[in-house]
Amino acid sequence: MTDGQQLRPHPAAPRTPATPKPARTVTVILAAGEGSRLGSRGKALVSVDGRTLMQRAVQAATDAGTVPLLVLGHRAEQVRAVLDETATVATEVVICPTWQQGLSASLRAGVQGARERGADRVAVVLVDQPGIGAEALRTVLDAHHPGRIARGAVRGRPTHPVVLEIQAALDAAAAAQDDEGARAYLRAHPELLDTIDLTWCADDADIDTPEDLLRWRAAQAPETSG
Repeated sequence: MTDGQQLRPHPAAPRTPATPKPARTVTVILAAGEGSRLGSRGKALVSVDGRTLMQRAVQAATDAGTVPLLVLGHRAEQVRAVLDETATVATEVVICPTWQQGLSASLRAGVQGARERGADRVAVVLVDQPGIGAEALRTVLDAHHPGRIARGAVRGRPTHPVVLEIQAALDAAAAAQDDEGARAYLRAHPELLDTIDLTWCADDADIDTPEDLLRWRAAQAPETSG
């Protein structure tokens, strides 16, 4: 270097934009009910096509790329023991001691559990809807936008899953009463709601009675030619 020559700093390398961190989505599976019309074993343990409703819901949540969080209440320890014996995927569990107060109590327990596990958003499903599978869950998740609420519908009927950012889920849980779940919050905020048609990939039937179970099994049976 000659006298008087100045060192020039090398131009800074261009910064690579930070890749946004994927949202951590927890699927809250409401499974605390007694299932009194199904023998009071607990809906989670009702068997459909060789698998319990609990197993089906957990597998769907996992296959959709989310963290399954099972909310238990009635006979929680018995249900958890069955889960431990049969689980094929990692499953988080939260116990709702006030499950008899209705779906609202289960929702609060589940959403709080999701927040404690670092969820950025929550998908809420019911354990007694075996026709809401991984494809339906993925469809609603993919359609969800920040600041919005996405809810599935089958043949125009609102159903699950319901997908909310964590703060909206906490607000919905706080507003829930009795056996209504998030419906009160959704009614109060229609401007935030996007309804996603799932008719092509889901069945919104609830399994509440032995007759419901028979109808479901009949509907799923393969057609036989005469």
